[in-house]
Amino acid sequence: MLYGCLIPISLYISIEIVKVLQSTFINQDQDMYCTEVDQPARARTSNLNEELGQVNTILSDKTGTLTCNSMEFLRCSIAGVDYGWGNTVVDKVLCTGTQDGEIGFQPEASSVNTHANGGVLRRNVKGFSFIDDRLMSGSWVNEGHHDIIQMLFRVLAVCHTAIPVVDSKYDDISYEAESPDEATFVVAARELGFKFYEKTQESISLHEFETSLGRMMDRTYKILCTLLFSSSRKRMSVIIMTEEGQILIFCKGAYSAIFSRLAKDEQIYVPATRDHINEYSESGLRTMVIAYCMVIEEEFNILYEEFSKASNSVSCNRDEMVDAAAEKIERDLILLGATAVEDRLQKGVNTFFKNGLPLFYLFCNFHFFSICLWVYLD
Repeated sequence: MLYGCLIPISLYISIEIVKVLQSTFINQDQDMYCTEVDQPARARTSNLNEELGQVNTILSDKTGTLTCNSMEFLRCSIAGVDYGWGNTVVDKVLCTGTQDGEIGFQPEASSVNTHANGGVLRRNVKGFSFIDDRLMSGSWVNEGHHDIIQMLFRVLAVCHTAIPVVDSKYDDISYEAESPDEATFVVAARELGFKFYEKTQESISLHEFETSLGRMMDRTYKILCTLLFSSSRKRMSVIIMTEEGQILIFCKGAYSAIFSRLAKDEQIYVPATRDHINEYSESGLRTMVIAYCMVIEEEFNILYEEFSKASNSVSCNRDEMVDAAAEKIERDLILLGATAVEDRLQKGVNTFFKNGLPLFYLFCNFHFFSICLWVYLD
C-alpha cells in the first residue's frame, strides 16, 4: 500500500508527452474552428486536457442566453454633444417588426462599408459600428471642443487592462481583454486615431494624432498606478505621467460612480450627458461615463503612499482600506462624456420579442389573476 502511490518517472514523462500531443490535436481540430472570428482553438496549457474531457454541462446566466456577448461601439456623447447614428437591434425588432431571418448572429460580414462622407470606403471592423462624419477620418479636429474629444479617446486607449497582439502576417493588431467591453473601447479609440500598440509593466504607448503638430506621432505614458474595477467601486482608473511630466487620472465607470465624484465647477455637461445616457439605455445600449483630472506631483505622492500602505496591508479589512484610499484619489473629476455599446441579440431572440413576449405577458397576467382569485376564495 505504501508503494502503490508512487509513479515511475518514465510514466510521468510519457503522460506529459501525451498531453502535449493532445494539445496539438486540439489546435488542429477542424470541429473546434470558429468561423465567426476566423480563429481555431488554442490550447494555452497542457494541464487541463483531462478536465476538459469531463465537461458535460455548461450553465449560462440570462445575459448569455439572450445576447452574443459581442459588443459593438455604436454611439457616444462628448461635451454634451451626441455622436453616432443608427438603430440598435432592439429598436429594429420592436419598432420595425424585422423578420427572424434578417438579423444575423454577427454584424455585417462584408470587408468594406461605404462611409456616409462622400461614399468613402472603409473596412468593416468587428466591435466598431460607429458612423458619424464629424468624428470619422480625423474630422474631429474641426469640432469646437476637439480638445475634449482628444482627451476622451485618449482615456479609452489608456484606461484598460487589455494586451495588444500583433499579427505580423496581416500587419494588424488585435486586443485581448478581461471583458468584451474593454476590447471594444480600445478598438474604437484605434479606429478614431488613437492606436494602442505596446504595453509594459511601467508604460503604455499610443500612435495618436497631435493637433498642435497636425500629424500622427508616437507618445508613451508612464503608468504610475492602476485602480482596478470591482463590483463595489463600479469604476476603473489609471494614473499616468505624460512625457511633459504632467500627472493625469483617467477614470471610466457607471454614471452613479462618476457623477458623484465630479468637481463642483465641472457640472456644465452633466444635464446633456445624463439625457444622452437615458436615451442610450432606452435603446438597449450599455453606457460608460468617461472622466479625468490633473494632479500635482506632491499631492499624488501623499495619496499614493497611503494607497500603497493599504494595498500591502495584511489585515482583515484590507479591501475597505484600499477602497478608502482610492476614494481620496478619484475625486474632483472633469466630465468628458459617455460611450454606448450594443450587445447583439442571439439569433432567434427577436422572434421571442415579436411573438413570444405578448404571449408571455398574457400568461403572467392570467397567472396573477388566478392567484388573486385563489386568495379571495380562501
